[in-house]
Amino acid sequence: MTIKEFIEELHQKGIQVSFSGTKLKYKGPEEHITPELIEKLKKFKPKLLKYYWPEEFTNLMPINTEGTKQPLFIVHGDNANYIISDHLGCDQPVFGFFHPGSDGEKIKYTSVEQMGEDYLAQVLKICPNEPYSLIGFSYGGVLAYDMAVHLQKAGKKVDMLILIDTFSPLAKEPIRWEKSLYMIIRKNFLRPPRIKLKRLRKLLICKMYVAMKKPVPVERRKDYMYITYMNLTKKYKPDKFDGDILLFRSTKNPSSHQYLGWETLVNNIKMVEIEGKHLEIFIGKERAELLATEIETFMKEKNAGKR
Repeated sequence: MTIKEFIEELHQKGIQVSFSGTKLKYKGPEEHITPELIEKLKKFKPKLLKYYWPEEFTNLMPINTEGTKQPLFIVHGDNANYIISDHLGCDQPVFGFFHPGSDGEKIKYTSVEQMGEDYLAQVLKICPNEPYSLIGFSYGGVLAYDMAVHLQKAGKKVDMLILIDTFSPLAKEPIRWEKSLYMIIRKNFLRPPRIKLKRLRKLLICKMYVAMKKPVPVERRKDYMYITYMNLTKKYKPDKFDGDILLFRSTKNPSSHQYLGWETLVNNIKMVEIEGKHLEIFIGKERAELLATEIETFMKEKNAGKR
């Protein structure tokens, strides 16, 4: 039986299915609520959750809805959503945020705080009870950090915060000294304005499509998201997070800051380096296994500390 056939069966029997948190609720004529039907509901639960997923969750999707543990929320993890979920197993519920603007639509957010507030509202509907576990990749790490801070301000416990190759807004790069005066001027004073102008031109082209109520072309969407994220991060003034973080850093990350600027914002940092460039961090079996294994170890350490 396919999921469509089962949903049709539910309709024919007058069974109404609704969504609440990570649970499915059902009601209907008692004569149709049989042990066999309940077993089918359990069997099809993941697919039913996706089918009945509320429209109000604008960019939060279920990765794994099974399991008895507190849900894990991954912000902009892309393929890592599935890598991490598969490694942690079926008893760990995982939900992932995908990028606004990924379908060429307008990115409506004007600040990290506004974006984090929207994401956090979706998290609280899924998981109203503490503690919370958050992972963020790149700019998604900035959002995960902001969400964790706001949860703490609301008196809620954050068990785990993991940042994957994420720059802090405080990570300002010093002047780079080169072998010649010409190279110092070129790299530190001439190159940055050119890059800024180039990015501004790309962003204006993307906003032109948005203003005309047309989707941003596929080949320009990465630029649209990346430049928007950079501009939001530059304006962000983070408060301190009262806790420890696990920080992954790619070995070819160009930052001069060992901990990418997070050392003054958190209590302690456990850092793990992953070989390669920023966008290669999830590519390849060895990288994926290292990432997932370190996350699992960090989760176990946090759970052991609660005892």
